[in-house]
Amino acid sequence: MGFCASCGYNLTGNENFCPSCGQKLSGIGANSRSKKSFSYTFSSKIILGGSILTPDKLIIDQDGVTYLKRNKYLIGVDRSFLSFSDISYVKIDRRLINSTVIISSKGSKGIRATNFSISDAKKIESLIKNNRNV
Repeated sequence: MGFCASCGYNLTGNENFCPSCGQKLSGIGANSRSKKSFSYTFSSKIILGGSILTPDKLIIDQDGVTYLKRNKYLIGVDRSFLSFSDISYVKIDRRLINSTVIISSKGSKGIRATNFSISDAKKIESLIKNNRNV
């Protein structure tokens, strides 16, 4: 079980190709089994300006970083995924009571997650930096 490195689709582990984008998945199962399994979920805070109904979420697991944000039509959720190998740097834009986590990638579009607490942003930064070096 993991995510497609190309589009971020949630995989069951039995696929040879991603059902969403068609990316070949050979070798992904072997790599994800050898890694230590973990998952951390962080949500934007309502009191800091996040959405009441569907706060933005950053999910960090052994495969990489997934960002879930309510789309502009208010119907669904947009998903962005970056594997640790694609992340070039992570930065915290700290304000008085909240922060924005900026995750830049090598070549593709990065992630800009807003309205997170400063302590959550520091944990996110630490998790990403520690797993980029593995």
